[in-house]
Amino acid sequence: ETLRGVIGMCIVGLTCLAVAEGWRSAVPRPPMPRVPPPTANFFARLLPPPPPNPADVYQPVLSVSGGLPSSYQDLYDTAVRGVLQSLETEKAVEVDFPPIASINARSDGSAASEQKVHEANARFALQLCGRLADSSVCDGEPVLVGCSSGARAALGGDALSLRDAKQALKICAGDKVVVVVSPVLDEEWDAATALVEPPASAAGLVVVNGQLSNGLLPHAYFYRPMSAFSAVTGGVARLYPGPYECFDASGERVELEVPLARQGARALPDTKGAQMALQERFGGAR
Repeated sequence: ETLRGVIGMCIVGLTCLAVAEGWRSAVPRPPMPRVPPPTANFFARLLPPPPPNPADVYQPVLSVSGGLPSSYQDLYDTAVRGVLQSLETEKAVEVDFPPIASINARSDGSAASEQKVHEANARFALQLCGRLADSSVCDGEPVLVGCSSGARAALGGDALSLRDAKQALKICAGDKVVVVVSPVLDEEWDAATALVEPPASAAGLVVVNGQLSNGLLPHAYFYRPMSAFSAVTGGVARLYPGPYECFDASGERVELEVPLARQGARALPDTKGAQMALQERFGGAR
C-alpha cells in the first residue's frame, strides 16, 4: 500500500509539471534581446591615428632603375636625378647613401673621420644645389642648411642653421627648395620637416644623409652596399620612382623583391634577403 501511494504521488506530480509546462508554452514570451556583434575597443577610437609613413605612398614604377653606382660621381649624378624627379610629385624627400667608401671610417667616431663625412656630404649637397638652381622645381638658389657647426663649415659661408633657415624662408619670395644636410636628433628632424609647413612654407625639402631617423621621408635615392667575406658583394639601390633593387658586385640585377619595412614612422628596405642572396652568389663564385 505504501509503495502504491508513492507511485501515485509521483504520477500526480509529473502530471502537474506537464500541465504547467504546457501553460508556459502557451503564454507568449517577449523576444530575447539581440546581442550586438563585437566592435572595436571603444578606447582604441580615442587614440591618435598612426603617424604617416613613407610605406603608405610607396607605389614603385618597376620600369625605373638607377642600377649600381660605378663611382661616387655616378652615385651623385643618379641621386640628383632622383631628387629632381621626386620633387615633381613629393613635398619632402631623402637621399641616403654612405658618404664615404670606408664604412669603418664613417663610424669609428674620430674627429678626422667625422670631418671626412662632413666634406663628402658637402660635395654632394653643393652639386645638388647647383642642379636645383637650374631646374624648374626651384625658384633660384636653394636654401642650404647644415645641422651642425662641422656641416656648416664644410658647406661654406652660405649654409644656414635650421633656425636661421626658418627665418629666411619667412621673408624670401618664390618657391624655394631647402637642402638639409645630416640631421641627427629628433629635434633636428622635426625642425627640418617643419620647413615645408607654414609659416616657412618651403616649396620642397631634401634631407641629405640624415641619421637615426633616416627613412622618415620617401627616398629620392637610396644606396646601401652589401658585404661578406671581407668583400663587397653588391648592394641595394633605389632611384625614385622605381623600386628597391638588389645588384651583385658586377652590377647585374638580382631577381629578388626588396620589401619596404615599417619602423614606426620610418620605412626602410629590408635587406636581409638581399644580403643572403648576394652572399650565396659571391660564395659560389669564389
